[in-house]
Amino acid sequence: MIHLRSLFLLMCLLSPPAGAQTQGSQRPIAIVGATVIHPERELQTAVESDTTIVIRGERIETLGPAASAAVPADARLIDARGKWVIPGLIDAHVHLFLSGNYYTRPDIADFTAVVSYAAEVARNKARLPYTFRTWVASGVTGVVDVGGPMWNFEMRAHARSTVEAPRVAVAGPLISTVARPTLELDDPPIIRANTPDEARALTQRELAFAPDYIKMWFVYTGAEHLPAQEAIARAVGEAAHAGGARFAVHATELVTAKAALRAGADLLVHSVMDEVVDQEFLALAAGRDVLYCPTLFVMEGYRLALSNQWQATEAEQRLADPVVLAAMDDLAHLPPESIPPGVRRAMREGRGSGTSATALTNLRTVWDAGITVVMGSDAGNIGTLHGPAVFREMQMMVEAGLTPLEVLRSATTNGAVAMGLAGQIGAIAPGMLADLVVLDADPLADVGNASQIWLVLKGGAIIPGADH
Repeated sequence: MIHLRSLFLLMCLLSPPAGAQTQGSQRPIAIVGATVIHPERELQTAVESDTTIVIRGERIETLGPAASAAVPADARLIDARGKWVIPGLIDAHVHLFLSGNYYTRPDIADFTAVVSYAAEVARNKARLPYTFRTWVASGVTGVVDVGGPMWNFEMRAHARSTVEAPRVAVAGPLISTVARPTLELDDPPIIRANTPDEARALTQRELAFAPDYIKMWFVYTGAEHLPAQEAIARAVGEAAHAGGARFAVHATELVTAKAALRAGADLLVHSVMDEVVDQEFLALAAGRDVLYCPTLFVMEGYRLALSNQWQATEAEQRLADPVVLAAMDDLAHLPPESIPPGVRRAMREGRGSGTSATALTNLRTVWDAGITVVMGSDAGNIGTLHGPAVFREMQMMVEAGLTPLEVLRSATTNGAVAMGLAGQIGAIAPGMLADLVVLDADPLADVGNASQIWLVLKGGAIIPGADH
């Protein structure tokens, strides 16, 4: 059943409220009396109480104590006493060609007897504006789409044309060590490269569209194949860097993560899941100044969804796309013959392969080693819904041993590095783009309070449907 608050949210998203600030408006905004959180700072100086933020155009003009801050006479005043302000959240691992429902990854769980993959992809493209709005309504003003069809470049252009979308950094089709024929329509999201020359050619094809990243799907096929796979990775990394793009790598085993780092990876898009990271890995990661994106929840999302134990959180009930949310009830009602045998088994046994304890251990180790950690949900995969999935991810990061402030840093200041926008977003200071989230509760007391959203601004514009 679609939650009534989700329906109300959708109606709000479609109709901007009267008086909403629009992109390009020159009237300044003054957010008065807020508690401002600076995630880039240490705890002792991270909180500024009773603060006024003045925004002019797209950027923060001034920031200071409410008692003494000068407020322009023509400013739109927003009384934020009793509220907390954080930088807009950034999800450094999403896939906007995927929906999060059961029909979106037939290479993992084949429900095409119910919904064809072509129909699913068409639905996702048609619903892209709603997906964008779900992100910004969740306080996420920036995302890194780390791989999808060539259509991803059209998606990025669409996002840049509207205030009601997050900022988007993008990669094109994943250059892979394995094939996924069930996903190969006329615009496949994953393309196998059998040799370094094939990998270079695929990279050059994408570079013509000015990607932010070139992404490799480094799926381990055995120790005997590792040298050849590493050679392919090196070819991709060298071509990407020569073309001005960063190199992102899916490498979930310790051995492939090390190979990816040797090959020039700038972003590891998942945790090392199979073994505890060692000093060699940490030295390689530090030497490359790599970004490490743990994506802790996504495997748990699969486990819960495919064993029919997935339940929407309160934040998902409020903020998720109501159409996708309704589809998450489908598994209980499908004819048994349309459900893949492995999923039927998981439903009977009530279990499956979820997030490894090793992944949680490695996150704390990597953080303590000074490696830059960026929050990413891998949204779009089954059970990981666009927008509010970030709150599940941030909670798991706390469970792994990070403090709420560290998690917020990974999701703002560090995320700006993943976006290629460090010094522009991810912090609250004069001169920065005014991507801000105003909260009803303190996220340092409980990181889950980041979902208690009162107001969202992107580039100084109040987002319609994501305001009070």
